[in-house]
Amino acid sequence: MHGRVKVRSTEEEKIRKEKERQEKLKIFKHAMQKIQDKRKNEELDQELMELTGKVLTTNPDIYTLWNIRRETLNVFRKNMESKEENMVELYDAELQLTEYCLKINPKSYCAWHQREWVLLTRTNPDWETELSLCNKYLKLDERNFHTWDYRRFVVSQCKPSLKEEFDFTTEKLMDNFSNYSAWHYRSKILVELHPDLEAGRPIEDGHHKHELKMVESAAFTDPDDTSAWFYQRWLLGAVKVTVDLVVCTVSPIKTTVAFNKKVSKDYVKKTTHLIINNASVNGEWLSCTGNQYDNVWIYDHNEIIHDNLDIKVEYTRDNDNKIIIACNLQKNTVYIGKSNIDFQRKYSEPVIEELKKQLDSCRQLLAMEPDNKWTLLTTTVLLHCINAKHYHNEVIQNLKTLQNNDKMRAGYYSDLISKWSIENQLQDDYKNESAEFTVKFSEKISSLPHLHYYSFCETVNLSNQNLTSRVLPTLSVLQHCKKLSLENNNLTTLKGFPPLKLVHLNLKGNEALDLNEIEVFKKQNNYEITF
Repeated sequence: MHGRVKVRSTEEEKIRKEKERQEKLKIFKHAMQKIQDKRKNEELDQELMELTGKVLTTNPDIYTLWNIRRETLNVFRKNMESKEENMVELYDAELQLTEYCLKINPKSYCAWHQREWVLLTRTNPDWETELSLCNKYLKLDERNFHTWDYRRFVVSQCKPSLKEEFDFTTEKLMDNFSNYSAWHYRSKILVELHPDLEAGRPIEDGHHKHELKMVESAAFTDPDDTSAWFYQRWLLGAVKVTVDLVVCTVSPIKTTVAFNKKVSKDYVKKTTHLIINNASVNGEWLSCTGNQYDNVWIYDHNEIIHDNLDIKVEYTRDNDNKIIIACNLQKNTVYIGKSNIDFQRKYSEPVIEELKKQLDSCRQLLAMEPDNKWTLLTTTVLLHCINAKHYHNEVIQNLKTLQNNDKMRAGYYSDLISKWSIENQLQDDYKNESAEFTVKFSEKISSLPHLHYYSFCETVNLSNQNLTSRVLPTLSVLQHCKKLSLENNNLTTLKGFPPLKLVHLNLKGNEALDLNEIEVFKKQNNYEITF
């Protein structure tokens, strides 16, 4: 029996560990109580620093203790104004503590934040040392986003060469393409380092094309890794979209304008002017939802609207170009003016050629790995970017396939189907003068993006879709709607329905709606409701 290591029984091990845990807990509670007592008594002294330091070296994520240390250091600073060297020693000690804590937990938000505070508070921060610290930690874990966030903070302070930082991301990505943080940091630097000053795009064409090639190599190295695919999606979306006024509606009851993006009241006031019979009309802009930023704005004015008026809206774009939108008389003394709309992203020819090459590569990869959802999604996005109108049917079919094969993201694909289907229809709808909107595509939509483009419509037919009650607040943009059909959808409640001036609302076929709620809703609204 001599010389053998005694192996404790499972029960003995549990008892031993529980005893150790209770001892540690007792020490921790005693220390925390003493810390709280000293803070309550305003005893912000060296003993308090030692107590909090001991606890933090075992658990760096107690944010309250870091707050106490900052309070104490601020007290020391006030008392040592004539002895800066003493504060230097205290700040150095604090940096050493945070570094020790980061060795315990490199992803401690509290420790990283404390380090930032020290460097911003002291008079002589050594930013080069901090940059070296980032390099060291990223060698240990190149994907630690806490370190990447801290690196961006350090870079914002010491401002090293952007080229060097860009090359650093390249180096890290060559080590491991599966690095979300490196791709993200690269995107921030890219926009600053290579902006397209001539065409006004976020990225200069040559570098845009280069990045697309690089990300293709990464994606095809490991098709199942998502980081490169997401970076590619960002690159494809890195096209400058300017604010535009898309439709104006002037009626005896209400005047509205709708923009392609949400804008502020100050923006509308500065850029948009209603002109009737060559005279500017004074009034006040009101958000249709009451929010600070909105797609649709109501113009409250006292001008009487009748037939035979010359009505137009003058709009000044961000580039200072002025456009005039003539509002043509429709039935019922309603004037409507629309802009030409085009949802196709504008890429240069070299970038389009590169996208076509990558589309061919994706098709080849799909032939070898037909079940790879990321390749199919990228193929779909490339088709939409190259020519959304031409490839619309293939795009929708791909999204339906993804819905079936990737159930976890079925809602995302459904929303894409809705968005791209409405965009496809909108371009046709804006070519005619009708004030009616009826969904015409075969695929049922589940959301209502771009609905503000139909803010001029008197009749809106959204029947036989997959709309749920979550879309109800978005109906607020239908400021001129009189007849609204939500028949045969999936509404479960009417909570969130906006205060519209309707004449008729059709709720038939929404079986999950509560009849009592509908009766209450009918009493609250002075228009006909069928259900």
